[in-house]
Amino acid sequence: MLNKNKKRLVIIGGGYAGTSLVHRLKDYADLEIILINKTPYHLVQTDIHKYLSDEMDFSQITHDLEEFSRKNNSAFICEEVQDIIFDEKKVALNNGEFIAYDYLTIASGSISMFPKQIKNIDAYAQDIKDIATLKDYKEKFLNLIQAKKFNKNVVIVGGGLSGVEIALEMSKKLKSKNILPNECQINLIEQLPNVLPNMNPFLVNNTTKACDDLKVKRYHGAFVSEVKDNTVFLSDGTQIEFDLIFFVIGVTSEKLASHEGIDINIKNQIVVDDYLRIKNYKEVFAIGDIAQTIDKNGNFVLPTAQMAKMHGKLTAKNIINSLENMPLVKNELETKGLMIDLSGINAVGLFLNLKIKGYVAYILKRVVSKFHTRIFNY
Repeated sequence: MLNKNKKRLVIIGGGYAGTSLVHRLKDYADLEIILINKTPYHLVQTDIHKYLSDEMDFSQITHDLEEFSRKNNSAFICEEVQDIIFDEKKVALNNGEFIAYDYLTIASGSISMFPKQIKNIDAYAQDIKDIATLKDYKEKFLNLIQAKKFNKNVVIVGGGLSGVEIALEMSKKLKSKNILPNECQINLIEQLPNVLPNMNPFLVNNTTKACDDLKVKRYHGAFVSEVKDNTVFLSDGTQIEFDLIFFVIGVTSEKLASHEGIDINIKNQIVVDDYLRIKNYKEVFAIGDIAQTIDKNGNFVLPTAQMAKMHGKLTAKNIINSLENMPLVKNELETKGLMIDLSGINAVGLFLNLKIKGYVAYILKRVVSKFHTRIFNY
C-alpha cells in the first residue's frame, strides 16, 4: 500500500545513477524510496578490467544493495521489471507484483551491444556487465594462462575504453607471469584506424604506446563479419583463432516500457527533456545510460559513470523542488574529464582540461573511484 503521509519514489536500477539518487535523498523525510534491481549487487563497472585480470576480488567491485538501501532509509526489491504502466503510475515486476509510485526514476543503465550483422554472434553474446558472466570470464582467463600449451589467443572485439583497459590489464598479467606472446597473445580488434575512436589525441597516443609496450596485437581497418569454430573472420579476409573472446563493441539499453508514447532511440535510450523527465509524464525521470541527453553544442552525451552520478544528484534536487513547488533546475551538466587505466599503476587522463599520465593519473583515477564507492561504506 502507498503510504498516504509520504510521496513514494520508485527507482529502477542500482547502478551509478540509481544509487547516487538514493544516497542524495536518504534524509528527506517526505519521501518513501523503493530501489528495484534485478541482482542484489551494485557493480563497479569502471574496475571490471581489474577483476578480470585478478587484480581485484569480487568484494572490491560489488556492493550489497539490500544493505545499502537499509542504511540509506530505503526499501530494496531484488526483481526484474517487466513493464511500466505510466498512465496508472505502476511498475510491473516479473513475479507478478505491481509497485505504485508518485515519482519514478528509470536508471536501468546499459548492456553490451552484439550487432546482428556479425554472423553467428548469438553463440558468443555474453555481456561482461552480467555478474555471472563476469565471474565465468575471469575463471576462463586464469585457467587459460595456466594451461601448458603454446599459441593461445584472447580476442577482444572493440577498441573503445572498456576494450583497451581489458586488453592492457590482461597483457600486464601475462607479462608479470613471464608468459610470452607466442604462448598467449592478447588481440584487440577495432575497425577504425586507431583505438579510442573520436577521443582526444593525447589519450589515443598514450594508450596506443601502452598497447605497443605490452605487445597487444592490434587489428584496424576491418570489421568482424563472422565468428565460428573459435575463429574470428574479418571483412578483409583475416582469420584469428581464439581460446577466449570478449565483445565490447558498444552499449545499448534494455527496453523496459512497452508504451508507444515514450520516445526511444535506436539504442533503446529514453529521450528526456531539459530536466531529465519523460515527455508527457512530468513525474517520471530517466537518468544515467538509459537517458538520451544532448550537450550545449547539440552533441549526444556519451554514457559514463561520472555523468550517471551527476544525473542522480540533479534529479534528487529536482524531485525535492517538485515536492516543495520550487522551480526545477535544467540539465546543463558537463563531464570534468576522463581517466583511462593503462594497466598496473599506469593511467592517462584529462581532468579539468589538464593532461595527466603515469602514476599521478592512476592515483587520481583511484581517488575518483573511492569518491563514488564511499556511499557504500557502512
